[in-house]
Amino acid sequence: MKNYLPDKLRNIVIVGHSTSGKTILADSILYSQGVVNRIGSITEGTTISDYSKSEIEKQISMSSSLMHFETNELKFNIIDTPGYMDFAGEVVSSVHVSDIGILSISATAGIEVGTEFSWNYLRKAGAIPLISINMLDKEHTHFDEIVEKAKERFTDRIFPIQFPVKTGPGIDSVIDLVLNKMLVFDNKGKYKKEDIPAEYKEKTDELYQQMIEMIAESDDELLEIYFDKGELSADEIKTGFKKAIINKEFVPLIATAAESNVGVSRIIEIISDFYPSPVAMSKLDTENSDKEGITHKILENKNTSIFIYKTTNDSSIGDLSYFKVFSGILKPGSELKNIQTNQSERFGTIYTLNGKKRNEVSELHAGDIGVAVKLKDSHTNNTLSDEKNPILFKEIKFPAPVIRVAVVAKSKGDEEKIGAGLSQIGEQDPTFHYKVDSELQQTLVSGLGEIHLQASINKIMDRFNIEIQQIEPKIPYRETIRKTTNGRYRHKKQSGGAGQFGEVELQIEPNERGKGIEFESKLVGQNVDRVFVPSIEKGVMQACKNGPLSGNIVIDVKAAVVDGKQHPVDSKDIAFQIAGRESFKKAFLNGNPVLLEPIYDIQITVPEEHMGDVMGDISSRRGKIKGMNSDGHFQIINATVPLANLYKYSNILRSLTQGRAYYKRKFSNYEFVPKEVQDKIIENYQKEREEGNK
Repeated sequence: MKNYLPDKLRNIVIVGHSTSGKTILADSILYSQGVVNRIGSITEGTTISDYSKSEIEKQISMSSSLMHFETNELKFNIIDTPGYMDFAGEVVSSVHVSDIGILSISATAGIEVGTEFSWNYLRKAGAIPLISINMLDKEHTHFDEIVEKAKERFTDRIFPIQFPVKTGPGIDSVIDLVLNKMLVFDNKGKYKKEDIPAEYKEKTDELYQQMIEMIAESDDELLEIYFDKGELSADEIKTGFKKAIINKEFVPLIATAAESNVGVSRIIEIISDFYPSPVAMSKLDTENSDKEGITHKILENKNTSIFIYKTTNDSSIGDLSYFKVFSGILKPGSELKNIQTNQSERFGTIYTLNGKKRNEVSELHAGDIGVAVKLKDSHTNNTLSDEKNPILFKEIKFPAPVIRVAVVAKSKGDEEKIGAGLSQIGEQDPTFHYKVDSELQQTLVSGLGEIHLQASINKIMDRFNIEIQQIEPKIPYRETIRKTTNGRYRHKKQSGGAGQFGEVELQIEPNERGKGIEFESKLVGQNVDRVFVPSIEKGVMQACKNGPLSGNIVIDVKAAVVDGKQHPVDSKDIAFQIAGRESFKKAFLNGNPVLLEPIYDIQITVPEEHMGDVMGDISSRRGKIKGMNSDGHFQIINATVPLANLYKYSNILRSLTQGRAYYKRKFSNYEFVPKEVQDKIIENYQKEREEGNK
């Protein structure tokens, strides 16, 4: 493959809701450019970008996939992304390194939650959009209706530069306003131009005039020419069209049927003619640009810098680091410093990909995207830069987890392998979090959905040849009291030799929420030597680690030692620790003890027609609706729900809404557990203790 300068590159990400035809669109593009000899099939597992075992089995994309081709002295990098919200991290990272975004919309389903999500990420990342109403070869399509809804939902700068002559099986033609012709496609995706049929002439002329007016309105100079002459020349239209697209004053919408290869080759022509190279998108976000007004342009900086947007592991060759070159030239043998870790990395073989097929390259210029193998200590979100001119790029902000489970090894002795696997996946996937929770004595993993977690766990099981079970995580309840009370306990032990003696009376009372455990001495007289006060405090703190009610942490209690007794010989540190612990337990159980549970704020984005089902389900989970906002066809529900009732909620929400809703969550506060629920928790705790003592 030849080397391409920045102005000869086009970086494209394909995004959209699940099942909107993204993967087949990517395959069809490669087929139209002669990279592959046929368009793959989702059901047969033969597409270029969905090649992993899990993707073929589930028939969905789970990971972004890098592809490329060369045409007309240009190199195109294409990243196909998943549509499931479980893998939103893959979308976010791919959009971050792309200059152009193709938003694929199903011609039958229209605008869905994932469409909205994808558009927002394109907008936030500053990618230049191109909208494809895809799958027009299916039954029951709604092209014109979707065009209007897209304008309503996203921006009124969206304009259809194509429309289909007919839709459904057998579609082969579109009217193209830019070429002012009807394009008739053959089964290889090539087209021939024909005059526009008489029945479509009026519609075409009307849309063409609207298109010219919108282009003129996007530029004051063109608008003045248009007012003076009443028209624009071909060169003025082309120049204005390109400028309006880059400035997002004009968002082209096209008609495609990727599986039938209709309209696909025209996408590449439109992007070649009117869409920007990385040079036009070259203002880079660095950590010091906001504070110091520094910007970096890829052609002005000769020093090499790259940004790693994704890391994976290939069983045959090891870790793969997907990167974009933001300045300079990267070659095998290049040595760059990881700005975050301060470690140097020497690059070996550099590849560009078509799915899982690797193509070795001799160098990659600024703006290009590639893959490096076996970097020692560099991962997603790392910047590697020339040591003489270090640049630190702003990190990708990944979505927060919405689901958590506990994992255990099915066979004893596999715990170390699980730990190693979790660490590897955590380094590769910033949306996958894990924690060995000492309080709950569980290993907890969290992610963006049930499919996301299962796919991550499957990777560990395959890599280490082990079996991992998912179980429901314990809830970190808290214990506290609601009234002031006293407790007294005498610890006396005599078993030959030196004995143990300590007697303690504690007074405990509720503390302000968030103040934690406060301890003080209110001793008077000489009943207890003050040297034992720290021992009593240790005992109290021990009792608070495993509360008397349910074994959970005690919070927000004031404890004071008010009295006690000691023995001149047998009193010692351990005796007063035990007495302090047990007197606290007695007092606590007499202090109207209650359980507190973690409450989470949740925000659900849901289509209007599923509102009733979702709100009813929230109520059944002891949730409280805090408010609702309308966002076009979607509703935003804000609610609070106990963590105990959010186990695998993302999967339940998907079932309730046919996969059309998603939610975000974050910890809010602790609240009292209802008595009937508290009684059940305590009962289960007592049973577990009894079984453990058998």
